[in-house]
Amino acid sequence: MKENYHFNPFAGVLDHEVNHTIVPRFPISEIVAAIENNQSIAIELIGKQGRGKTTHLIWLQQQLPEYPIFHLGKNTEITEILQHASEVVFVDSIHHLNFKERLQLFKAKRVVIYTTHYTRKLSCVLTQKKLKVIRFKGIDIHTLKKIINNRLSLAQKDNQKQEIQVSESELQELIKKYGDNYRGIINKLYENYQ
Repeated sequence: MKENYHFNPFAGVLDHEVNHTIVPRFPISEIVAAIENNQSIAIELIGKQGRGKTTHLIWLQQQLPEYPIFHLGKNTEITEILQHASEVVFVDSIHHLNFKERLQLFKAKRVVIYTTHYTRKLSCVLTQKKLKVIRFKGIDIHTLKKIINNRLSLAQKDNQKQEIQVSESELQELIKKYGDNYRGIINKLYENYQ
């Protein structure tokens, strides 16, 4: 079966592949409306690690490429974000900014769409920024099956294209073991296809 694929279907997804693998958890029209409404707003993608927040943030930014995305790390400087001309920014891992920097960011940018493990509601209240929360919690067999099939389809060799079926019992077993931790499920499937 492994010979039917160009690469392990459950290896990391490159940014340009996100659109082919994602099953969006919310309509993009909600985000577009919030941006076009011309109000000061923070859009918070919140959940534990491995629930799909970063993937959704990348997907959103790809649908709205006129706005920049910033992937933050431990030693990130806020200067680059603040100096960018755009009033709308996507920020992955906002927890890498300290409280003062988050306040600066929320004051400087009209719309901040970001990922976080914990709510940044206090920062919004202090900067008088409206908050829209999108929670990443829970899992269902239908969505998981679609994500798995999308990844398998992306990795299949053109001359080997065929409908792959993952049984409901296999999916239930994965959910029983990993809950809604998509990353944990994908990592397990990666091992199976090594």
